[in-house]
Amino acid sequence: MLTIDSSKIEGFQTSFGTMTDLLYPEGFVLGGGWTYEHGYFDHPLDWENEQGYRYYLRIPIYVVKGEMQEKDAIVRLGKPFVIKHEFRTKNDPSADIGVVSSLVNQFSEPLPTDDAKIGEEWSSRARQIVAKIENKIETYLLESSSPK
Repeated sequence: MLTIDSSKIEGFQTSFGTMTDLLYPEGFVLGGGWTYEHGYFDHPLDWENEQGYRYYLRIPIYVVKGEMQEKDAIVRLGKPFVIKHEFRTKNDPSADIGVVSSLVNQFSEPLPTDDAKIGEEWSSRARQIVAKIENKIETYLLESSSPK
């Protein structure tokens, strides 16, 4: 994991609807496994990879008021980071064999990657995307604060 330090997006707070309007057009999705209080906006960094994504820019999102996915819920962004998600392309040696277990255990466990080194290519792509989001947020703040 590689954190993106000194990002202006950390601590930005607005409605969930506005946040998705800012992030979804840039290729972010609300990652699976979110709760009503916390989740992650994920953006693949190796989009040209035909075998599936392995590197992601991940921005934590915390609900301040309301519940996740409610358009008017107030949410706050956390410190962005890059992760490497390894998956097996061969059989999982720890998988159970049998008809009953195959119905339950369809997918192999991901490989542990907490200490995986993140290459400069992925770090650079992530910083470029974060800079683009910082600019979008600054533009949004300027437009929303100017008198109408």
